Amino acid sequence: MSFLWEKGSSMDETFLLMLKIHIVDVLVSYSIFGLYIFDITGERLQFQKLGKFVLFSGLSSGSIGFVLVGMSELDTTVAYFLSSDITLVFSAAAITFLWHYDAWRAFTISCIAGIIQVCCVAIVASLMSNTVLQDALDIFLYYSCYFGIYLAAGVAASRILQNIHFSRLLHFYLEEGKQVRLKAVGAFLLELMAEIFFVLRRQLHEETTITYNAGMVMLMVLLVMLLLHLSGKEESRRKIQYQESMILQQQIYVEHLEQMQKEMRIFRHDYKNTLTGMYLYAKEGDAEKIQEILEKLEIDFDQKIGEKIHAATQIGNIHMPEMKSLVLSKLTKMKKTEIACRLEVLYPIDGFAMDVWDYNRCLGILLDNAIEAAAVQPEPYVELQLVYEGGYFTTRVANPWNQEADLAHMWDEGYSTKGVQRGMGLSNYKRILEHYPQAVSVTSCENQVFVQELTVPV
Repeated sequence: MSFLWEKGSSMDETFLLMLKIHIVDVLVSYSIFGLYIFDITGERLQFQKLGKFVLFSGLSSGSIGFVLVGMSELDTTVAYFLSSDITLVFSAAAITFLWHYDAWRAFTISCIAGIIQVCCVAIVASLMSNTVLQDALDIFLYYSCYFGIYLAAGVAASRILQNIHFSRLLHFYLEEGKQVRLKAVGAFLLELMAEIFFVLRRQLHEETTITYNAGMVMLMVLLVMLLLHLSGKEESRRKIQYQESMILQQQIYVEHLEQMQKEMRIFRHDYKNTLTGMYLYAKEGDAEKIQEILEKLEIDFDQKIGEKIHAATQIGNIHMPEMKSLVLSKLTKMKKTEIACRLEVLYPIDGFAMDVWDYNRCLGILLDNAIEAAAVQPEPYVELQLVYEGGYFTTRVANPWNQEADLAHMWDEGYSTKGVQRGMGLSNYKRILEHYPQAVSVTSCENQVFVQELTVPV
């Protein structure tokens, strides 16, 4: 993915000059490549992480590429494709290490960034390959212009990707699923197509430069249209999921009301019998016995009906159907496993500065972990508090925990106290929050209570 490959093959310069130019090429190319990775993942630009990527991926694959393209006896086209494949692999390894994606999704991100990179450098290189321009400038000035234009074009392309929210288009494509390998293969084939277009540029005449650049732009448009199609499929899937959640929510409400009606009938029958007993005690003047019966009546009411009315009131404050459906489903799950739930929603919840589907994924992870941890405790319970306060929305999930919590390693992918093939939830939770820099997550464990808090701006 370097213009030096073509330029160096036609110039009889010293080895030292070629090495210097190649080093500059690697620094510029991999810096732009890193910018595209930030645009694809939706993460804010971090210069320290970008520097680590350039050092880790650029120096290793760049050194191998220099040997293959500039020093080996391989055909230049074969050497170029081998160098490009090595770049994708090393970049995927760097993404796995620095961005904490699994290998397949990291390779997919590497391929998508490679497509953008190749299209950008191909257009710049074709513009700089003008014979008159090559003859007018010496090699130092020529490469200074090339790298300057290349860097400016890369930054401009990065800004465009940010403005069109490119990461949102790729959100569904990069989500975990059974087709993660197929997605990686598809991205690699598309990247290979871009590389072929780049190599074909050497066979074209200057008169076809405009046609060639139009073809590269069309390739980029094809990629965006494909992602828009996938984004549309995701939107349709979410609409279906929303409709299903609404149906589930109505079913749970009906079951809840039917249960309350049943409890009311039972309480009404018991209440009549209790009044009869109170009447006899009243005739005997036994005020102490009457007080005892009234206290028992109050406790029975709170246990059988009062708690359900309280829960219905709290759930009614959740005005976001997607969130309400998730909370109801988790309450049903806790009821089936005989885990007490302490729900508190003091104020109406209408929205906050986070995508509701991303929030649901985070809340689902926290609640699932809390339910699973509470299930093995002598007195299982889960506390869920949803609070609006001071312009922020805070979610607090707590559960009993009588073991030592390793807060330093609990976020590591694969870490779990529940055995192998587990422990992906909190690492996925952390990865989701990386897209929301204003979100604050706090974890604590005191007095045998494990607490997770998530705060986002309203």
